[in-house]
Amino acid sequence: MNHLTLPPLPNRAPPPAPQIGNRMLRELYELWAAKRHGRLAPSRSDFSVFELKPWLGHLLILDNLHSREDIRFRLYGSNLTEIFGFDLTYKTVIDSVILIGDRPLVEYDEVSRLQRPVYVSRFSPSIRNHIQVDKLALPLMSGSKVDQILAGIYPVIAHGSDLPR
Repeated sequence: MNHLTLPPLPNRAPPPAPQIGNRMLRELYELWAAKRHGRLAPSRSDFSVFELKPWLGHLLILDNLHSREDIRFRLYGSNLTEIFGFDLTYKTVIDSVILIGDRPLVEYDEVSRLQRPVYVSRFSPSIRNHIQVDKLALPLMSGSKVDQILAGIYPVIAHGSDLPR
């Protein structure tokens, strides 16, 4: 498992994107970083649906109600439902552990607590088998706490290459 917590970002340029192995996730990170405007993280309102369109089927948006037990999937992309075989929209992460394992809870908790992006490349359970995925989870803040988490997940295909757009 490759797990990379990116360093804090206040008032400085984000770390270079090449350390994110998946091209689509690198581009999502670059959009997120451009929306920061010197803040720790942008807010959800800084993004339009049009801007997020290239990633929509692979996106998660989680509401962070500031309790490890109450991080809730607001959006669970349609491609993810197809890939993993289940839809987690409106479910809490802790209630979904039986389907997704406990790693996502740890990752989202880290994004929330440390207020910084987390990139992982690891195996993830699905309804059929375990799938190797690249995942980027990004904090969204409208105040001093992480209100939401924007995440993208892409399966790793043959020889570690990215999926086409």
